[in-house]
Amino acid sequence: MDAARFHFLFRSDAGEIDRATWMRYAGALAGLAVALTLPWIWLRGHIVHDLSRDEFFDLSIFSAYAYALIYAFALILLGVSYMNLTAKRFRALGWRGPLGLAGLAPLIALLAGALRLAPILSPAAMDIAPTWAVWSAEAIFAGIAGWTIWELGIKDKATK
Repeated sequence: MDAARFHFLFRSDAGEIDRATWMRYAGALAGLAVALTLPWIWLRGHIVHDLSRDEFFDLSIFSAYAYALIYAFALILLGVSYMNLTAKRFRALGWRGPLGLAGLAPLIALLAGALRLAPILSPAAMDIAPTWAVWSAEAIFAGIAGWTIWELGIKDKATK
């Protein structure tokens, strides 16, 4: 992909794209997010640092925090790229407020991820992020993601 095409798809919300383009690149962004999440699932257990039993400097804890910073930055970039890509597809279908609609899935995904992570970082956060809240946020994200995939990638083909 050349620089102009990359800029059009991911760095600007202006323009319109077809269903096949949205499905291909939204799938690629989702695949990249999953690929970046797999190491985080393993590393997140290393974030808890208890000085009464751990050394002051532990390479695994340092590595987990370093990856967390890289991972967070990458997720923000992926979210912005997804919003720009998805806004183009909503605009092509004539929806009002395409950028706002495009931001729903990334917003809820980040909220669900924060709720999932809160009890790991602080056991006191269990009151703030009870299991029902985590599962509810994840269910809402799954619903919004499913609706978006249906509206932008499947609906036109399925109704014809």
